[in-house]
Amino acid sequence: EEIIREKIYRCLHREVPHSVQQQNRMFKMLVLNNSTSGENRPFLRIHQDLVVRTKSHQRLVVGSGGKTLERIRSTALRDLEEAFECRVDLVLNVRVSKSNHDVPLESESLGAMPHDLD
Repeated sequence: EEIIREKIYRCLHREVPHSVQQQNRMFKMLVLNNSTSGENRPFLRIHQDLVVRTKSHQRLVVGSGGKTLERIRSTALRDLEEAFECRVDLVLNVRVSKSNHDVPLESESLGAMPHDLD
């Protein structure tokens, strides 16, 4: 979460990053079997929701044509692959909080799923 959070701060230039919360949907280590060489390689799949308070915040995080969200994803992807020393599939979705109340600061209070490392 921290690597992605850092990229949110850097890409949004402090416009709305304090109101963006992260909710893990999947964090799973898989093994890819290379049919050519026969070797197994680890592969990390991460699906995460970026939860914002308003539609206008959602538009800022996604950016024109999805460019801001793609910049967050691609810069986080490089750091995640370096940190985990394996290929990473990173999927980020931006959604507006269903609650009319302020989004809590801790992602766990949003019901974040525990990390699933098989």
